[in-house]
Amino acid sequence: MKLYHYAPKGNTILEKGLLSFAKNPDANLKYYIRRSGSSTFKGILRWFESCFKGRSRAVRVFTEPIQWNKNSLSLKDFVEKADLFSIDIDALQRDGLIDDIYFSPSVANMPNLKESNNADEVLIRLYGLNDISQYPIDWSLCNDKLHHRFEFVPYYLLIIKGGVIPPKYIKLES
Repeated sequence: MKLYHYAPKGNTILEKGLLSFAKNPDANLKYYIRRSGSSTFKGILRWFESCFKGRSRAVRVFTEPIQWNKNSLSLKDFVEKADLFSIDIDALQRDGLIDDIYFSPSVANMPNLKESNNADEVLIRLYGLNDISQYPIDWSLCNDKLHHRFEFVPYYLLIIKGGVIPPKYIKLES
């Protein structure tokens, strides 16, 4: 099975592997400062690990490439500025590199969810690869005017032993 990850163009993924937050001291901290309450790499790392053990070694993946539409042109911009990589998760599992898998469902499927400035994504721990959905993603839920983006599509977090997916498991798709 393949899962997909986007990284800004000019990356070193095919040389160094796909780095989790824990292994990327050059990570862009802006996204996590508000959520974590810390403005340092080490502080954000501690916050990740306070969410659950291994959270800082997570890599976010989708079950299919992003499909933008006329209501989600910010996704088109995101895709055009990124490289798309596929990850062979069967091989990762076979070689014992996946510690855990978490699923983040679409918030559209959680009508009772109350927004919070301190909330991390809703995450459900899975039992294994067989629990990863192969149903198509409804990308039409993404809408720039409504500020609906990735929280409206399901995605997964792979908790990786060592925090790096080695290049041999990764293929450049675009």
